[in-house]
Amino acid sequence: MKARLGLALAFATALTGFAAGSATATTVLPAHVYAPYFETWTTDSLATTAQQSGAKYFTLAFLETLSKTSCTLAWNGSRNDPVSNGRYLSDIASLRSTLGGDVIPSFGGWSADQGGTEIGDSCKNVASIAAAYEDVITNYDVTRLDMDVESRSLNRSEGIDRRNKALKLAQDWAAAHGRQFQVSYTLPTSASGRPSTTTTGSRPTWAAPRSAPRRDCMLSCTRCIRVRRTHS
Repeated sequence: MKARLGLALAFATALTGFAAGSATATTVLPAHVYAPYFETWTTDSLATTAQQSGAKYFTLAFLETLSKTSCTLAWNGSRNDPVSNGRYLSDIASLRSTLGGDVIPSFGGWSADQGGTEIGDSCKNVASIAAAYEDVITNYDVTRLDMDVESRSLNRSEGIDRRNKALKLAQDWAAAHGRQFQVSYTLPTSASGRPSTTTTGSRPTWAAPRSAPRRDCMLSCTRCIRVRRTHS
């Protein structure tokens, strides 16, 4: 079986402390972690890919909604793979128990951000977005969510505010329930740096007035040199 791994050439730098409280079942990710994209449109196995590649942490790309007006998350936006179906649960359990690895669910991605199915853009209710984040955290018992904000989502100011207000609600919920919870943002970049469209007016993509979530990591995603590797 050939396992395909979508690699984003990205670097993570810790910006602030970790969330308050103790983890319920999983532990917080290492301060510096290599977590390449695992493409959820494939039928590949996380555990098999880990064994073949040597990587044990993966960013699951991507979670997006079913339509431009939806609040329902699904892997790769497929109606056959809603979060409620629990795809990857057994694979993640194996990854954790046998290799000590873990996953980071990532929301958005270029296609969703371009097409309007990133949840902050498509879902108009902040509480519903927060509930969707909390559902992923609970169902997959993860300690970090990644926001891959690119393309048109960079300039959708209402979506930016909804996303960040929802993340702040999710952070407050996690702290109240004693859960470790980190937020990372993946933004587009190039050899010359981040484009000017990573801000909306004078307000950056990750900022929301008086309700901004704590940013634990910032990732730079260089799309033009993202590569595909095939492991035998």
